Amino acid sequence: MSIFALGDKTPQVSPSAWIAHDANVIGHVEVSENASIWFGATLRGDNELIHLGAGSNIQENCVLHTDMGYPLMIGENC
Repeated sequence: MSIFALGDKTPQVSPSAWIAHDANVIGHVEVSENASIWFGATLRGDNELIHLGAGSNIQENCVLHTDMGYPLMIGENC
């Protein structure tokens, strides 16, 4: 897995979360407990927060990105 700070924003990942070895988590991203990010996915929090709720997952090869003023909030068990 690749976890990258971007400027002053560093991803916050719960110890119980699972992230595939080739997934990318960048910048202002929060990954909650028991959440998972699958192979080839990228979460790029360069403009606003991306929050992945507890027990939720991001499937293979998804790309999540935000625009200024529009954070992305994924609820629990989604």
